[in-house]
Amino acid sequence: MFENNQKVDYFCGMNLKNILASIFVMAAISACNNAQKNDKSITEESDECKQEDKLTATLVDGYYGSAFKEENTLTLENALKNYNEKGEANAQINGEIESVCQSKGCWFDLKGANGTQTIDFGHKFLMHKDLAGKKVIANGSFYSDTTSIKQQIHEAVDDAKSMTLEEAKKKFVSPAITIGFEATGIKILN
Repeated sequence: MFENNQKVDYFCGMNLKNILASIFVMAAISACNNAQKNDKSITEESDECKQEDKLTATLVDGYYGSAFKEENTLTLENALKNYNEKGEANAQINGEIESVCQSKGCWFDLKGANGTQTIDFGHKFLMHKDLAGKKVIANGSFYSDTTSIKQQIHEAVDDAKSMTLEEAKKKFVSPAITIGFEATGIKILN
C-alpha cells in the first residue's frame, strides 16, 4: 500500500497538523468554558456574601434561623455515625458552641467528645458572635464538601485563638475534603 520511505501524513483524510490544530482549539475552548464556570461560581459566592451582608443576627423565641420541633436530638458523634454508616443526612445535633465566626456570625464550631463540627447557615441567617459556651440544638443536614483554601484561611483567621493571616496562608495550601453541616435553625438552650 505505502512504500517504505513514504510518510503517512493523513488520518481519515486529515493532515496530522490539522488534527493537532483541532485538538488544540478544542482544548482552548474547553479551558475557556471552565474559566467561565469558575467565574460564575465566584460571582455566585459573591452574590451570596452580598446577601449575607444585608442580614442581621436576630434571635426570635430562642431561635436563630427557622424554628423547629425538637425530635430525636443526637450528640455530634451519633449524628456523624448515622451519616457515615446509614447515609442519614438530616439531623438535630445538641452540643456546646466552641467558637463563632467573629467576622459576621455566619458559622460556629460545635464541640463534640472527639472534636468539633463547623455548622454553617447557607448564607440565610447570622447569629451573635458572643455565644461561645452556650448549649444549642442545630437542625439541618450533613453534606460532603471540599473546603477551599480561601475558606480554610477565613475560618482560621476568624477564630481569634487560631492563627494570623500569614500563618494561615502558609498552612492551607490545598483544598480539604470535609463533612459539613448546614443548619436551617439553631435553638439556644441556655
